[in-house]
Amino acid sequence: MWIFDGPLFWFVLGILSCLAVTAFRLWAQDRRLHMTWWKWIGVIAWMAFAGASLAFVGTSLGEGEARAAIMGALFAGVLVLVSGALLWRVLQWR
Repeated sequence: MWIFDGPLFWFVLGILSCLAVTAFRLWAQDRRLHMTWWKWIGVIAWMAFAGASLAFVGTSLGEGEARAAIMGALFAGVLVLVSGALLWRVLQWR
């Protein structure tokens, strides 16, 4: 797909990523979460893991591998949900 090759796509993706991190920071302040450097690393790592999981499913569907997409979505989806719940518990620590 030609749209992913151009600089405009990556520019917009960078802007949206910055907005997502800024929105998370404001949300964490509203929830009175004490965010340390290691909590930020956990949040960014979880976001990268969730994004890679979605990318795997999308790529598998694009390649015509529906079974791989379903199996990957089930496996990675469970891992993303469980790790997200654990991360939420860690973020609530002081």
